[in-house]
Amino acid sequence: MQEQRVTYLLQQRLSGNETPAEQKELYTLLEDDSNMELLMEALTDLMWQAPADSAPVDTDARDTLLQSITSADITLPFVESLQPVKMIHRVWWAAAVVTGLLVAAGLYFFLRPVTPVKPSSVLAERYKNDIAPGGNKAMLTLADGSSIALDEAKNDTLGHQGNSSIIKLQNGQVAYRSSGADAPVSWNTLSTPRGGQYQLTLPDGTGVWLNAASSLHFPTSFAGNNRTVELTGEGYFEVAPLSGKPFQVKVNNTTVTVLGTHFNIMAYTNEKALAVSLLEGAVNVSHQGTVRKLLPGQQALIGSNNNITVTGADMMEAVAWKNGFFIFDRADIITVMRQLERWYDIEVVYEGAPPQMSFGGGMQRSLPLSGVLKILEKNGVLFKIEGRKITVLR
Repeated sequence: MQEQRVTYLLQQRLSGNETPAEQKELYTLLEDDSNMELLMEALTDLMWQAPADSAPVDTDARDTLLQSITSADITLPFVESLQPVKMIHRVWWAAAVVTGLLVAAGLYFFLRPVTPVKPSSVLAERYKNDIAPGGNKAMLTLADGSSIALDEAKNDTLGHQGNSSIIKLQNGQVAYRSSGADAPVSWNTLSTPRGGQYQLTLPDGTGVWLNAASSLHFPTSFAGNNRTVELTGEGYFEVAPLSGKPFQVKVNNTTVTVLGTHFNIMAYTNEKALAVSLLEGAVNVSHQGTVRKLLPGQQALIGSNNNITVTGADMMEAVAWKNGFFIFDRADIITVMRQLERWYDIEVVYEGAPPQMSFGGGMQRSLPLSGVLKILEKNGVLFKIEGRKITVLR
């Protein structure tokens, strides 16, 4: 099947103008895994060709199609970036297609071909000690100091704190269910290790996703006029609206205040800046007497100078971890490897100075470490796995 024909079939499907015969032809292609690379190449061509004023597509058709294509085991080849290509039309590519050769929805994508390098040693030898990806692991510390390893606990009621029951649900997440009765307020802490993540529902119905090496300190019920929690590391929040009772997150001498919204806070102490990214609603970011309001699509950055800088940001990249992906936009190798350190619980060392290169694109966090490193090696950098130590060879 020629690529031009595949491109035509994809265009017809995405626009909702396909005939029954064309639909059958495309679905026949999708059923054959050997056609996946050709399909992804055609999608990439469409991405380049999509004009800024492209008409909206049939979104149901698009999402079904992209889900079929990205369910195949194809990963994105990372390449060193020179110049970002044009921004892809957000309506066309609102679905995040990250598993294959396409990253969309406002993420700059770099497609410059790279000449493969010859490994300095046998690939199998360098990757003989592979490391599995992280998973749902967390420790819940109760008010009395006792702890529950949530990844080992059964799906059931785990205990009671104040007027709330702690329940581990069938999907593995933990929820606090308030009885509404008067009771002393207790404080609990949910902590994820390196290589762990976890999802929690607070007593008010707010959903919290914790990334690796993070913690959330929270009350078992929200008394008074505020709902306040304390975060370290990184967390994504979907705050339940509660009129007259704002939700506050305290992190690194910064307070984020909301009424009901979706936002992400990245506050790892080894990163260059604390970042608050707003997806929906509005938040106030307060730091050392300065308050800035964010609107959807904006990000507040607080660096070593303690100033709050508000910029537009790619929300897909900001919450990629929560959706099961790594996404990088012109990230240097040190930034990339810090994310891998947290998710795979590894130590990264450099043989000489870190390579001066940048990366753009994405891949699944469910890949084993060797799968991620092999993709990064397409840039000319080499790695070696020794136990949980990863050496960047060049």
